[in-house]
Amino acid sequence: YYINGSHAGFIMYMTDAAQNQEDVNNLRNAMKSAKGPGNFRNLFMYSPNGKKDGLQIIPLSEVAAKDEFLNIKNVSRDDMMAAHRVPPQMMGIMPNNVGGFGDVEKASKVFMRNELIPLQNRIEELNKWLKD
Repeated sequence: YYINGSHAGFIMYMTDAAQNQEDVNNLRNAMKSAKGPGNFRNLFMYSPNGKKDGLQIIPLSEVAAKDEFLNIKNVSRDDMMAAHRVPPQMMGIMPNNVGGFGDVEKASKVFMRNELIPLQNRIEELNKWLKD
């Protein structure tokens, strides 16, 4: 990435049978020599008998952005919930399955009993200790 001048690169997808192996090798060598800051160049390829989509340039950032944004967002959300130990239904998160998350009131009571009350007790102990 950095050697290529902070350019994420692309996938060159060639399906055109009109190209011979020598042309493919020359194109590969031209791409390899285009490294370094300020050296990224446009490439020209002449294919008189080629198909319309015989050669495609697909930016890597475009491929990753489409597939990964939703997954990254969901993983980040799940990590935050796990860190704070809050039930998803109490954060207004919609379930991904048909069964749902269950009763919000029961989850609230369990969260209060298992998380909030012990935390309040620890803070109360700390306050008493600091007072002394």
